[in-house]
Amino acid sequence: MREAIRRTGAVVMGWKAFAMAADPDSYAGNYEFQVPIFVLTRAAPSRRPRETGTLTFTFVTEGIGSAIRRAMAAAGDKDVMVIGGARTVRQCLQAGLVDELHIDVMPVLLGGGLRLFDDVDAEQIRLERTKVTELPAGRTHLEFRVRK
Repeated sequence: MREAIRRTGAVVMGWKAFAMAADPDSYAGNYEFQVPIFVLTRAAPSRRPRETGTLTFTFVTEGIGSAIRRAMAAAGDKDVMVIGGARTVRQCLQAGLVDELHIDVMPVLLGGGLRLFDDVDAEQIRLERTKVTELPAGRTHLEFRVRK
């Protein structure tokens, strides 16, 4: 995680991932990535969350392409990290905006949710496994290079 934090210059975050924080002000000074964050949303919240000198929020209503372009400009020569659920990841994959895919598998069975690769054209996207790491509590971290 330390390496990911060091390499990341901006974050694109899905609305649900952003809203998981009970208090959006808690991101300032506490979130792993103290960088500009671009939140995908239909409408910006009525109150802006607290920001710091390095962590800022931009609420993007123009779609994933706009969010990624803006994040890339903010990140400079560093990486853009996309944090979100299946819907956000699928939008990135469908738009051809993914270079690497990191997935954590947890030994928990859920009763619902969205399938990560639904509506993704398997003929256009190929995943090349680059790393598998087994972590405590049965968690497995998978890394893939996206070959287009």
